[in-house]
Amino acid sequence: MKIALVSEALPPSASGQSMVLSRLLGGLDPADYCLISNLNYDAAAPHNAYTQRLPVNYHHLSAPRQITRGSRFGLIHLRHGLNFPLTVAQWGRRIADIVRRERCEAVVACTGEVSLLPAGYLGARLAGVPFFAYVFDHYSYREWANPAARFWARRLEARLLRGAAGVIVPNEILRDDLRRRCGVESEVIHNSFDISDYESAPPPPPSPNGEVKIVYTGDVYEAHYDAFQNLLAALRLLGRDDVRLHLYTSRTPEEMAARGISGPVRIHPHRALAEMPRVQQEADILFLALAFDSPYPDLVKTSATMKLGEFLATRRPVIVHAPPDSFISWYFRTHECGVVVDRRDPELLARKITELLADPELQRRLTERAWGRARADFSIAGARAKFLDVLRRGVRARAPEQEPRP
Repeated sequence: MKIALVSEALPPSASGQSMVLSRLLGGLDPADYCLISNLNYDAAAPHNAYTQRLPVNYHHLSAPRQITRGSRFGLIHLRHGLNFPLTVAQWGRRIADIVRRERCEAVVACTGEVSLLPAGYLGARLAGVPFFAYVFDHYSYREWANPAARFWARRLEARLLRGAAGVIVPNEILRDDLRRRCGVESEVIHNSFDISDYESAPPPPPSPNGEVKIVYTGDVYEAHYDAFQNLLAALRLLGRDDVRLHLYTSRTPEEMAARGISGPVRIHPHRALAEMPRVQQEADILFLALAFDSPYPDLVKTSATMKLGEFLATRRPVIVHAPPDSFISWYFRTHECGVVVDRRDPELLARKITELLADPELQRRLTERAWGRARADFSIAGARAKFLDVLRRGVRARAPEQEPRP
């Protein structure tokens, strides 16, 4: 079975979605898939590579013809609204052409650029093959800054998902939300990673100055700010000079300070992917956080951060500080594999840090459960097998219905 996968983010771009797709597709026969994007990956500079380019055909959806007049008198949103169906129609026909030429048996379209999901749906319909939706994050909520995109996404979401031969999501909270709002069932495939990098878990070396390291690796932006502000307030309440937050991020100290993230914190440059296991395993505590007050609470609720599986596999204790209805709080609370502080309360957070540092037996129980969950839910082999199973079942179920269109 050969598929056409449609996504804005593809290997080797620098994004979590690109990494997930690289891991899912990297072990497949290159004859079994091709890649389609609105970005031109043939023109990408090699030094920007974040993952390996996959050894298959990359197809570029060129910029569509658009209405360019109509910016005065508040008409710009109307113009954007009209350009959306024009883009979907043009890209849909182009996807159908690629599917026919590549002899694909299915289209998998991912969330990202707002036009790609409906264009993938249309392309599959025109080519007479099953359509699958890979919903990495909320389709209808993620376009919160663009009124026209938000209008079309919310109008089309349920129809697109109900018309899919299969829907894939990265976590159970998003699965349940789509079931409630759109009446669709979806398959959970957690964002996998190479667990072999974490097979050996040496004890963290003692800090040369006796410091207790609370570690976070990754980007820090609107989805995180107040959680880190709470942590730093909690560290001040501890009254201990030996406990410090270590951030490994591409953000600068000046950027972080402007967001109130300063004090008992050391900000390190972002490290290469190959260095992350060691950086994480040298922590005394790993900190996994999402904001309690952000511009997009629905995205925070269903966020399936790439770090979750990695943190589980380090066999270092994890503190989760996130809203109670978020996926990461739900996961760690349900599986009892970390300490969850789901209130915006620095005093409670300080107390939980103190309790965790003082209780080696609690640390042992949490890290053993976490390691078990990493192997059960986040292995690349398991994710790839489930992905292929969803596609095969969907193709078999839809085969009698498909009739290619001219």
